[in-house]
Amino acid sequence: MSRLAPRFEELRTLLDGAEAVVVAGHTKADGDAVGAVAAVRRHLELEGRQVTALLLEPLSPRYAFMQFAKRHEIYSPERHDRLVRQAAVFIMCDLSSLARLGALEAPVREGSGKTVCIDHHPCEDQGPADVNLLDAEATATGRIVWDYIQHVEGRIDREIAESVFVSVSTDTGWFRYSNTDAEVMRLGADLAAYGLDLPAMYRRIYQSNSTAMLRLLGHATRSLHAELDGQFVWSVIRHACVKDLEVERIDADPILDVLRSGEQARVVALFTELPDGSISVSLRSRGPDVNTIARRFGGGGHAYAAGMTLEADQAETRMRALIADIRTALRAG
Repeated sequence: MSRLAPRFEELRTLLDGAEAVVVAGHTKADGDAVGAVAAVRRHLELEGRQVTALLLEPLSPRYAFMQFAKRHEIYSPERHDRLVRQAAVFIMCDLSSLARLGALEAPVREGSGKTVCIDHHPCEDQGPADVNLLDAEATATGRIVWDYIQHVEGRIDREIAESVFVSVSTDTGWFRYSNTDAEVMRLGADLAAYGLDLPAMYRRIYQSNSTAMLRLLGHATRSLHAELDGQFVWSVIRHACVKDLEVERIDADPILDVLRSGEQARVVALFTELPDGSISVSLRSRGPDVNTIARRFGGGGHAYAAGMTLEADQAETRMRALIADIRTALRAG
């Protein structure tokens, strides 16, 4: 039985009387957020609920193969703020802070309904919602959604299986990261049995970079910095370069994968300058707890994968301070 069983019962009771439900993930939704939102949406649909799934930005092309690609809407204040405020239940996936809802935060706070948070990130308090399904030991947020559906004996179809597989496979790096264990491998096998084309899914998720993105990848590796005998590898992508290369959408994961392939690399950092001058930061680690570092700069995540956005007015100064903090953590062992 899941350690979240009492919370699952709380959510079941809440949803039993809910007519309209809205489900959304965090800004710049990754595979786990997309998969979790998609699985929740389909489960509620199969239960006969009126449900709307929202993303804050267009879905990454790498997930365009999913059935969810035709089942969600892109958030618009004019179209959705009233819907969010009036929803009986608002479910947020893969985030432990309302700030990660971006523009959705205000209407969620103003809403009259109950809020639910499903997440596997470390959280310092009891969670940001009325009902919090939090498990920092879960492989992915999608895994918590799967456990909930199993708990309430919900129907499972190919769309739910596909959604949960996207969630757990991307958060484990296609079953390569340290959060991969026998349990998640068994889950992957169970999900694949619903007719998933795994080679095709892998190609779409990991081998579908545009030519412009490949050129950006080359730029990021040519300009990388390697410090402390290669233990700290970092690179900066300026917005001017993104424009020159005509990159429509930046996916950090392919770049991070190359940076952390260095034999001695223990921490890698990717700094991506955004059009407004702010800097998006992605951190990956094989040693120091980068979540602790990220929290000092207003971000968060996991011990070995974290991130944040540095506001434009102090972005350069805070970037230098962050780099110094990582150096200090590595020197401390």
